[in-house]
Amino acid sequence: MKQDNIHRLTVIITAAVYLTVLANTMLSFRPEAFPVPTSQSLINGEWSERVESYLTEHIGFHDELFRVKSEADLLLDEKMIQGVYVTDDMLLEKLINEEVPDAATSAEPVNDFYDMTGMPTYLILVPSASEVYKTTLPANAVNADQKNRIQAIYAETAPGVRCVDAYNVLSSHKNNYIYYRTDSHWTSYGSYCVYQAAVKKMGMTAVPYENYVISHLSTEYRGDLYARTLYGGVKADVLDRYRNENGAQITHVTAYYGDGSVEDRDKHLYDESALQTEDMYRFYLGTPCEKLVVRTNVDNGRKLLLYKDDFADCMIPFLAEHYSEICIIDLTRMRSAYLTAADPADYTQALFLCSMENWDQIW
Repeated sequence: MKQDNIHRLTVIITAAVYLTVLANTMLSFRPEAFPVPTSQSLINGEWSERVESYLTEHIGFHDELFRVKSEADLLLDEKMIQGVYVTDDMLLEKLINEEVPDAATSAEPVNDFYDMTGMPTYLILVPSASEVYKTTLPANAVNADQKNRIQAIYAETAPGVRCVDAYNVLSSHKNNYIYYRTDSHWTSYGSYCVYQAAVKKMGMTAVPYENYVISHLSTEYRGDLYARTLYGGVKADVLDRYRNENGAQITHVTAYYGDGSVEDRDKHLYDESALQTEDMYRFYLGTPCEKLVVRTNVDNGRKLLLYKDDFADCMIPFLAEHYSEICIIDLTRMRSAYLTAADPADYTQALFLCSMENWDQIW
């Protein structure tokens, strides 16, 4: 019953804070809609999450009050804030353990593409940090099993689809800085590690790590998991840029938007203005768009058709070393039209690169 008491006390403290605020506001409070606890929801923390959602909707979380609630959770040994587990070193997103399509269904998009085109096709499903660092989660953590999920999907891909085992690559580098501490994405170094394995499977040789000059663009990056928790007890992140000074050069970038508009971005793969905003991760590919075409001075006849979510963004500079052109289709924006977004006949290879967390949600 200790866990039950912890959650009850957490909610009591939260309610006390908000009742103080309500005494000086005209905001309405609907006690009849307040979440009713069950024994199971008390044990697994779902009641606390529903209370937070209720207060957000009916009262409104102000930053300072939210920080009070978060600190109260942690003082009472509540290791999760807004669906984010708090560990000593990093924030880890809770992976929802809900119904997902069977593995064969989840493999259909890449299989359909391969059946339609017959072109060399590759698949990389990237596990979340919560999977790679699952041993650091609280003992009672409820988390989906991404490792086995990825393996099951890979097993259902067509024989001609080549799959890259990002999980084992990242696990072997888990003592390095491969995921952000306050954001759900991998770091540029994490993507570089998987890039090495990917291009080898794609018949090329990776650019050696020592060829890159690494610039620290910000040492105060706080990402989406920080935004959800406002928890400052985890060290801020470092946002890096990798540049191979003797390697490929970007010659032109063109963005295509869903409304039919086209933006000429000249030679600018990066958007440095994003570093002055709260969405610093947008630095890597700039304003999101449905399709982005990147051309380089690489004269080898290779062209890549890349289907991706935003995990791929920081890998583009590495992939650009090997192709004269990369056509990037954002699956989170074009899922229903991904097969017609570009003509596969214009490209020599295709790569599907997506986080496991997004893959099932996209389709």
